[in-house]
Amino acid sequence: MTTISVSEEVYTQEYLWRAAEVMAQESEQSQHNSLYFRIAALLLSYLAFEAFINFLGQLLLPEVWANEKDAFKGKGDIVEAKISKLREKLTDFEWRKGEAPYQKIKQLKYFRDIVTHGKFVRSNYETIFKEDGNYIKWQHKWDSFVQPPHVKEFMEAIRSFCQSLTLEARKSSDHLHLVFDAFDGPLGSAEGGPPSLRG
Repeated sequence: MTTISVSEEVYTQEYLWRAAEVMAQESEQSQHNSLYFRIAALLLSYLAFEAFINFLGQLLLPEVWANEKDAFKGKGDIVEAKISKLREKLTDFEWRKGEAPYQKIKQLKYFRDIVTHGKFVRSNYETIFKEDGNYIKWQHKWDSFVQPPHVKEFMEAIRSFCQSLTLEARKSSDHLHLVFDAFDGPLGSAEGGPPSLRG
């Protein structure tokens, strides 16, 4: 038995993004449970976005991300605070908060917050019963997000924004994962050990 040293990196954003893609594909193929797949696709894609921001932060500003709780404490929207911090390193990155694709991601954060905090929704309303016995049903706050075309739009916005960050990050780092487009890289990589462990 031989002891060897291995240095391994696992890219959380890649796992989450692939999970989101699977859920989005399932939502298109499933008639009965498509809503549930769309909810999962939206949440997972936003989590992948957050993980991507953290990946770049750990890569480009490791001293800040080593103690990120203190670094971003009291900064309001933490993801925006992290992007602002990244801009200090990525000086050529143009961040238009009020425009696509970021504005779309900002809207998706609202959905993420509704799902994450998981409060039940109570509504009082009047409805009209139709002659066939059906009636106009209540709506959840997330209904506008989970419509089939919107899932694709939100995911495209995330990929576009993260790709623009990737292009800028390549100017500041030669990390091997940055040779891949956003969310197109391997799930992990390793150095050392037998060839079967190397990515």
